[in-house]
Amino acid sequence: MAGGRGRKPIHLEMRGNKSNRQRIWEAIRAERDGFQVADVAHRAKTDITVVNTYVQSLLRGEYVELISGAPYKTQTLRLIKDVGAEAPSLTKEGKPSNSGKGTEAMWRTLRILGELDAHELAAQASTVTPTTPSTAASYLLWLKKAGYVIEVLAGKPGRKARYSLAPGKYTGPRPPMIQKIGQVFDPNLSKVVFRQPEPAEIEL
Repeated sequence: MAGGRGRKPIHLEMRGNKSNRQRIWEAIRAERDGFQVADVAHRAKTDITVVNTYVQSLLRGEYVELISGAPYKTQTLRLIKDVGAEAPSLTKEGKPSNSGKGTEAMWRTLRILGELDAHELAAQASTVTPTTPSTAASYLLWLKKAGYVIEVLAGKPGRKARYSLAPGKYTGPRPPMIQKIGQVFDPNLSKVVFRQPEPAEIEL
């Protein structure tokens, strides 16, 4: 469950293949009947201010409740709404966050529809959250680099490229994530599945 002031880019949140938010959530679930922010920070190996920010979101969202204490470092809380292994994605106000919903919708659409182009993918994802064709095209490009989709029809003037999910490449319900450092991380496999070569690594 981790997260800082607002949601940090995923490549800053990831450590040991899990986000800060996910590690915090797991630490809270492990001590569900009574925990303090400092103990969670130690267990999750995450800065205490980051833990407190997410805990306050969980409090506002009524996922945890205060048992005793006043200052946040000495508060004792407990988990009252366990939604499973996946850390809840929440805003500071404790409301469900739409962050990542578009990617989830695109990944789900790829599995369901099979062959499509970027415009069709964006249109389907937009039924969940607004998604532009350029965003869908970028996601398809990265998935192609990582071997998750194949280009079944090349694009050309007047014709959009069409893609389909590669056989055996649906690894689970969580969408592969494109990290800003130039790599694709698959949370279903808990590993980086593609890394953009550094210029020095490219043989000319």
